Amino acid sequence: MNTGEFLDLLDQNEGKELMFEYKQNEFVPMAYHITEVKTMHVDSVDCGGFAHSYDETVVQLWISGEEEKDRAMETEKALKIFNIVDSKTALKRDTPIFFEWGHADLLTSVYKVQAVENTDNKIVVKLFVPPTVCKPRVALEIAQGNSGGCCGSPSSEMVELGLTAKKCC
Repeated sequence: MNTGEFLDLLDQNEGKELMFEYKQNEFVPMAYHITEVKTMHVDSVDCGGFAHSYDETVVQLWISGEEEKDRAMETEKALKIFNIVDSKTALKRDTPIFFEWGHADLLTSVYKVQAVENTDNKIVVKLFVPPTVCKPRVALEIAQGNSGGCCGSPSSEMVELGLTAKKCC
């Protein structure tokens, strides 16, 4: 899911609770806060020596542990936070969105959106922790399975991994 799709989801579902499921049937507590929205630019070099440059949005969820609620944050409150962020530093709507979460015995991780469940009164964002990958190895495996040869334009799988050129050329 990209940032724009998430913002549109919030905008089109006023009055609904916004919940985050970080593991099957395990949810971020309803008293969470969106404590920070990061618009990040990443310049990296993989183990094959190939440079990558991309942007992403990371939303940090936080729970103080001091309060309890019987309802999660509503979509319009979340959208208000994003609008404040956007007024200070422009959100890039076409960038992937991630959610950073950790609490007590749960180590902080960066989660990707796997699916969204939209019901009459709530939106459940189902998250997962994407595995680390060796980009050159994945690019080579994708290229070897690609009938167009290894030096063509990047496949959608490669773009999803942030790969902009095939690595076997």
